[in-house]
Amino acid sequence: MGCCNKFSLFVINFLVFGIGVAVVVLASLVISKDNVYGALLQQGVLSLPIIILIAGLLILLIGFLGCCGALKENSCMLKTYAAIVLILLIAEVVLGILILVYTNQAENIIKDGMGDIFEQYGNGDKALKESLDHAQYDLKCCGVNNYTDWSEYNYGKGTGNVADGCCKIMADGCGQGVLYKSPSEIDQLIHTQGCYDAIKEDIQGVTIGLGVVCIALALVQLLSISCACGIANKSSHYA
Repeated sequence: MGCCNKFSLFVINFLVFGIGVAVVVLASLVISKDNVYGALLQQGVLSLPIIILIAGLLILLIGFLGCCGALKENSCMLKTYAAIVLILLIAEVVLGILILVYTNQAENIIKDGMGDIFEQYGNGDKALKESLDHAQYDLKCCGVNNYTDWSEYNYGKGTGNVADGCCKIMADGCGQGVLYKSPSEIDQLIHTQGCYDAIKEDIQGVTIGLGVVCIALALVQLLSISCACGIANKSSHYA
């Protein structure tokens, strides 16, 4: 029975190790998009994927240490391991609750930050203009919520202009006066979807994947805590 428990803990931690690899890969996919999203999002908004990447690396380490603890069947090591996993599990639950509770506030903060960046378009900063143009063109989006946002930004207020990157065929000056055209003409000339929704759609698959991985991780962690405590108690009894 002890051998079975020892083997079970090893398999569970091997699964934790595998989940850690999945978290690292998914977080890396989001970070790799920084060359597109970075122009649209304020600096620091993409820190969440970096935190998730670090968490994934920690999960990798915990899984590795758990495997070692299972092989050695050291009571102190196993109890320490169980305590660390329990703390990590509590932190994951708290983070999940905070994300659910403050989802709307987080969206508003991100949208406000994007709006501040769009306000700087056309102010003479050529690098910023080119970055925003290419980001919108690549994502096929315009503005934060939709293309009409440009009527509120300095570049489009009173001029009817939108960024050149909004155009379906991007060229210098292609977005000038677009907002004064008829809806049918606008639909032919520019992309009308907002960039916030475009980003959400672009990373939706990764987000769902992270959610599934987190649920699986929580279940595996509960099993590993139970198994580690059981083996630790038996080791202490026989000691």
